[in-house]
Amino acid sequence: MSAVIAGGLLAGASGVTADPESLALRMVNPESELVGELMTIHSRHEDTLIDIARAHGLGYHAIRNANPGVDAWLPGENTRIVLPRRHILPRAHRSGIVINLPEMRLYDFTVGDDRLMTYAVSIGQMDWNTPLGTLRVIEKREQPTWHPPASIREAFAARGEPLPARVPPGPDNPLGEYAMRLSNPSYLIHGTNWPLGIGMRATHGCIRLGPEDIEHLFSRVPVGTDVHIVNEPVKAGWSGDTLYMEAHPFLDELEESSNLTPAVRAVVAATETRAANVDWDAVKRIVRESRGIPEPVGTYVPQEPVVADIDPGEPIPLEDAAQSDPADWYVQLGSFGNADNAQRLAQRMEQAGFEVRIESYRREGQDMTRVLAGPAAHATEAQALLEEVRKVVNEQAHLVRMARPAH
Repeated sequence: MSAVIAGGLLAGASGVTADPESLALRMVNPESELVGELMTIHSRHEDTLIDIARAHGLGYHAIRNANPGVDAWLPGENTRIVLPRRHILPRAHRSGIVINLPEMRLYDFTVGDDRLMTYAVSIGQMDWNTPLGTLRVIEKREQPTWHPPASIREAFAARGEPLPARVPPGPDNPLGEYAMRLSNPSYLIHGTNWPLGIGMRATHGCIRLGPEDIEHLFSRVPVGTDVHIVNEPVKAGWSGDTLYMEAHPFLDELEESSNLTPAVRAVVAATETRAANVDWDAVKRIVRESRGIPEPVGTYVPQEPVVADIDPGEPIPLEDAAQSDPADWYVQLGSFGNADNAQRLAQRMEQAGFEVRIESYRREGQDMTRVLAGPAAHATEAQALLEEVRKVVNEQAHLVRMARPAH
């Protein structure tokens, strides 16, 4: 669903900033993994895309990606502008604070009462990338003083812009008026004295919010809150019986084995307990365009969920590769009582670029179908394949060694 906004605050953008309470608050629907609403407006001749983004709680790259072909500085009078204010929730964590780096967006789940807040953020530049992982808020400070690390001072000095060892509160302080230090003390969640840069790779690794947003977040988040920093360039989630996908440009330093791998991973995660017919052509298009807008890619299929009955098996020591019998290594993805589920998993893995083999067998009198990725001729190659498969499917995949057919 999209909404067309006209008149009042939302019709004009120049000189207006978003009210965090009205734009960031989202009700979480237990039946939906989507929050917010996709909207459109028509620009005025004096607007820029940055003006419009600031007026609607969006970041620079988010509004640029959602409006390909629109001039960022001169959109023009009465140009239709899409506001990407609908989001699929990140899957890795849904508690505390979650920051999805490719999306350049922060989700705050600490509000309670089935609600959340979400804000556009800036993240680290390529050479000062923001770290992945779970940190914790250890300190909150109003009117913070900035003590630039030696590495930053050296970088500025190298280009003829010396920095003092201490920058007091005020208009020249890039931390803005509020800062929260994380358990890796080199990193902060803080405000800014340059709000036009929100939604860009513009920091030295910290998470930067607009002045209104950091004040709003700072007032609620207690010390001790977990901060999950994740890399989900492609997200998939359900709203009712429709499966949606949302894609953002990949971060250069977090390369994937193929452009489609994160999409397959997202679909597999979303359909682990709920089967779907997936339109893979739509998936490919969404990843290729990376507009950051959730779009339908599948519908619910009322049948046995796509959950593998995986034999735990015994880990195979890598030194067994020296065995002389002619055999190949495979990664077993799962075994299924329903052969259709095996076929669907195999299709997804093939879409991700894996070579897949399907094999039928009997176990305790029951017909089973298992899905294998491979083969690999050597154990070291097989171990690398296993690690790659586990990124896409699950942690239960394991190595098996199978005799080669006699010729």
